[in-house]
Amino acid sequence: MIFSYVVCSSPAAAVRTEPSQKAEMSSQLLFGERAIVLKQEGEWLYIECHWDHYEGWVHQGHVAFINHKQYKKEPKRVCGIGTNRLMLPQGTQTILSPGSDLFGMKSNQFYWYTDNVRYKGSKVIPAHSNSLLKNSLAYLGTPYLWGGRSLLGIDCSGLTQIVYKQQNIKLPRNAAEQATTGETVGFLQEAICGDLAFFDDEEGNIIHVGILLDSQQILHASQKSGGVVIDAIDHGGIISKKLKKRTGKLRIVKRYL
Repeated sequence: MIFSYVVCSSPAAAVRTEPSQKAEMSSQLLFGERAIVLKQEGEWLYIECHWDHYEGWVHQGHVAFINHKQYKKEPKRVCGIGTNRLMLPQGTQTILSPGSDLFGMKSNQFYWYTDNVRYKGSKVIPAHSNSLLKNSLAYLGTPYLWGGRSLLGIDCSGLTQIVYKQQNIKLPRNAAEQATTGETVGFLQEAICGDLAFFDDEEGNIIHVGILLDSQQILHASQKSGGVVIDAIDHGGIISKKLKKRTGKLRIVKRYL
């Protein structure tokens, strides 16, 4: 049963597996992203994210409540790459990551935000024609963070999802689910920039994903390397430049553009 509707009011709000600050962070809501509240336990809300239908617990301090009519209105723009700032009272500011929704914004202000804040930064209309390569490279060097979707920390499927969000293409949250979408590319040699490469473990489970820059290079958020890096790839999988060894076994390549 739908309880209410919310929009993320923090640069990035942790979505957790249980209603506790000690619970694992499995994903994040970025600023301006919406969610349906399915139930509540104290100060914790169990939500379904609008963008990818991912479910989990978020603390109510990181969201603002909106009504159904407001929830249904799609934002026309998102934050692009570059310095995107939310100008707060008393001259303070906070940084917003690419892919954050500029939901409910008019004249650089947000009607749903409780404080008098102004947005200063890029405003991008998500579209297939946007530069996927440019958007991907913006994350190079970002620290690895399990469940992360922002420039402060990101995981492998969070990276692919948020880059494709700027292309106005919805991908599921997890690598295994992402691998069930898109069109299969028969051979790695046929890959083009923007194709996604998926990797499996010894049991055949998809456990990793990255963005191919061409048929020989991959940009991915690597826990083993500590962040978003560019590595070599061949038919056998990833060859880590930092670790000087193979770190992933290639399973399949998918195309979305």
